[in-house]
Amino acid sequence: MDEQELRSLFSAAPPDAPSPTFSRDDVVRESRRQTVRRRNRITAGVSAAALVVAGFGAYGLTSGGTPGLLTAAKDNAAQSGPGSAQPGDGPVRPEIGGGSPNFSSQAPQQGGVGEGKTGQLAEGASGCEQVDGELAIALAGELPGHVDPARAVPGGACSTVSRSAGFPVEGGEVAAAVYPKGIPEVFKSQPAGTVTARAGTASGGVLVLISVPAAGAAAPYAGEVGRFAQRLAPRF
Repeated sequence: MDEQELRSLFSAAPPDAPSPTFSRDDVVRESRRQTVRRRNRITAGVSAAALVVAGFGAYGLTSGGTPGLLTAAKDNAAQSGPGSAQPGDGPVRPEIGGGSPNFSSQAPQQGGVGEGKTGQLAEGASGCEQVDGELAIALAGELPGHVDPARAVPGGACSTVSRSAGFPVEGGEVAAAVYPKGIPEVFKSQPAGTVTARAGTASGGVLVLISVPAAGAAAPYAGEVGRFAQRLAPRF
């Protein structure tokens, strides 16, 4: 390669790069400035959202929440006035002889007792408004044939302190009641021809089982009432 060719090559080479117009400190300052701007935007957005939520809460309190509570309180006060009945009013236990308001005074009818209303099933329930579910299932299993526990009624042996269940059957009703230990057996008087059996329970109480005849009929399962009671009592 001669001198002329070398000269041509050097003349064709690109010139030196220009010097930068910014320094490392400029880059660091710009990065910090952008970070501060992002933080400010985030803070502003959060503050605006908090103000919106607080505004809705204040509107709810002033536009009907408090008056509704005041109205409910007034209604409750009106219902609990001097003339209203208080819990616990009235006799605690029924009286022997059918004088208690807990029982119907009607005599048993064919296929049922009283009005034949089915009580609400509840485990371990006491009183004449609910049927004890456990006792209903146990009694249904002892009675001949297929007996649906859902058809259980409190029964004529029920009282305010006993767990009770009974079933309308052909010719009358069979009912049982479990009295806790130390509680006397107190239930309404039964019509003539009723068969009653008693047995001690496993918890120290007493199970009473009655067979109540319908008008003009004999007590259903009269010869088996005692056996029913002896089989049921150990379960309670």
